[in-house]
Amino acid sequence: MTKNIFLRVYLLIFVFTITVAMHSCSLLPKKLADAITGATKTMATDGNSLFHQTDEISLKTGTLVIEGEVKTPGKVNLDNHYKREVFIKESLYDADNGINFIGAYRYRGYSLFDLLHPFNHEKKNAEVFRPAIDLYVVIENAGGESVSFSWSEIFHTNNPHQIIIATEAAPIVPYRKEVNYKTGDTWKVVAANDLFAYRVLVDPVKITIHSFDKKAYVINRDIEPMYSQEVQVFHNDKQIATIPQIEDEGAYTRYYSSFYGMGMGYHDAKYFQGPLLSKLLDGSIDFFDPKMNRHGLVCFAGLDGYRAIYSYSELFNRTDQVMPILAVPENPIDGGFYRIFHPAEFYADRSVKSLAEIFIFRH
Repeated sequence: MTKNIFLRVYLLIFVFTITVAMHSCSLLPKKLADAITGATKTMATDGNSLFHQTDEISLKTGTLVIEGEVKTPGKVNLDNHYKREVFIKESLYDADNGINFIGAYRYRGYSLFDLLHPFNHEKKNAEVFRPAIDLYVVIENAGGESVSFSWSEIFHTNNPHQIIIATEAAPIVPYRKEVNYKTGDTWKVVAANDLFAYRVLVDPVKITIHSFDKKAYVINRDIEPMYSQEVQVFHNDKQIATIPQIEDEGAYTRYYSSFYGMGMGYHDAKYFQGPLLSKLLDGSIDFFDPKMNRHGLVCFAGLDGYRAIYSYSELFNRTDQVMPILAVPENPIDGGFYRIFHPAEFYADRSVKSLAEIFIFRH
């Protein structure tokens, strides 16, 4: 009898414990805070951060599909992703009127890095050129507008998760002046690395992955010596400049770097120095051209056919003001005279050596 009573009490305690545990689980959020990857959740407005002194508003979201050169195209399941946070001072530049300041904002939303990660690329030119450094991304909205990004500025940069589709927004306001920075009411693409906000895109609906196919570059790894005397610059089919050898080290910018490749890891390199790309192209292109900053892409091709894609904006429209150079190797006959070097890169693979051509285009 005593044994039966004990068993009943034990069962009651067990059922009670399970019930409480299930109830507690039902109170947990569907997504736990991600303290490892830097994903954020809403912060209180009464702390030290000047970025978080205003309440955010939720933006109307939609559906998003990923297409193009991926193994399994389809609709993005937003429930599978954490949200990340960026801070942006939005403005546009007008050659006649100067800077048109729009506002300062805190945005939370889905990183392009995270959204594209599950959609493995399947390059149509993989048999000819395997590296993913000639891929680029075009995002379109419901009205047919679009913006372009290089694949590498999403996946291979020192500072990832800066391009997001914002689903929450809040103004960042000064404490001594009344301002009215309008946030809008629909989700949008924002790029925190951009100096001027040319690549804001409201109501995105589709992301398409492309590999470079505007021009053919024949791969030839047997060229000796690997030396390009000059760099020809094209805008589509029109040659707009020729970059000669500049041997005056007084005109060089120097960057120190841990040069790290995707395949072989660390490569010994003391530093990289050479003229700024923007100085070499000054007068040949308009760095503030809104259409080029929104849609423009740049292919850097070596003498051996090796190539890499950058977006126009990541080269010339950077909020960090860290600009690429055409680096001159210590021994220019080996991989010279120039190679493209961007200090914002994590990986070394887009640093095309024996640079022979710069090809500027719009998708």
